[in-house]
Amino acid sequence: MRGSNLLHATLNEREIRRLIGFPEEGNRVLVGVAPLDAGEDHCLYFINKINKELGRPARESLGGRRGCIVIAPNGSGLATELDDCLVLETDDPRAAIARVLEFIRTERRQRPLVAEHAISPSAVISPFSVVVGPVEIGDDVVVEPFCMVGPDVRIGRGTILRSGVRLFPRVVIGEHSVVGVNTVVGHDGYGFVRDESGNKTRIPHLGGVEVGSHVELGPLASVQSGTITATVIQDYAKIGDGVHVGHNVRVGRNASVTGGVTIGGSAVIETEAWVGINATIRDGCRVGAHAVVGMDASVQNDIPDHAVTRASRPTVESPNVDRAASDLPKR
Repeated sequence: MRGSNLLHATLNEREIRRLIGFPEEGNRVLVGVAPLDAGEDHCLYFINKINKELGRPARESLGGRRGCIVIAPNGSGLATELDDCLVLETDDPRAAIARVLEFIRTERRQRPLVAEHAISPSAVISPFSVVVGPVEIGDDVVVEPFCMVGPDVRIGRGTILRSGVRLFPRVVIGEHSVVGVNTVVGHDGYGFVRDESGNKTRIPHLGGVEVGSHVELGPLASVQSGTITATVIQDYAKIGDGVHVGHNVRVGRNASVTGGVTIGGSAVIETEAWVGINATIRDGCRVGAHAVVGMDASVQNDIPDHAVTRASRPTVESPNVDRAASDLPKR
């Protein structure tokens, strides 16, 4: 499971220009919003920091795209580099894309994930749970009491939702997975921009979450929705109790993320990696395949495949049993 590389939503050039403060003109029609590495034509892209985000592969990908619009920072110089892409420069591309995403949500432009309400006759859903709107719930799914599911959710055969689970819209869970007690999947992540008055306003998260098959999410875990594309947890990954998975994270096949771990947005935990208790992974960092992150470690840079990183260990001095009686605490 890799996740969709495109947020499907029909947009036209005039709407985009109006939303980011440009004169309403032009006749391009776009099929959605995409990340820089998507390689999709007729899409909206945005670049927040030229030097950090737009390396050679991204430039070559955008240069070959047709009929796209790119929101970029002022002075980007991209207008002469991207043959068939229209470049709109603005002071704050991140705020501009936030306004576009809010428009997509408000106007319900995003293509639904699930078209019809379909629950298998063999699914067991507690009468104390709530299932809302169009959902697809497969054979032998079990939904325990006090869960809330949907709308726009798909659950595969044999998956179990333990009591108190909340699945927000645009969540997909594969077959024979287990979601632990009071776990929350698919909510808006921690993403904000400043408005014209300098106050923080939310960036809508429309990408959803894709959880594979034979995955276990422990109790009290939280998995944030992706912003444009899905947050992804691949097949056979195991997520422990109280783990936080940020927006746009990818957790690889058979990875193990133990209790209390925090994974920042857009980080990657590759296949068969092990992340120890209470470790933290900085946003955007990669933990390589078969790598080991020790308990309490703070990962601030990429970890190569098969590498081991540990937290610094405090020095513990043993008490001196021979010290003078006068040095001992008085009762």
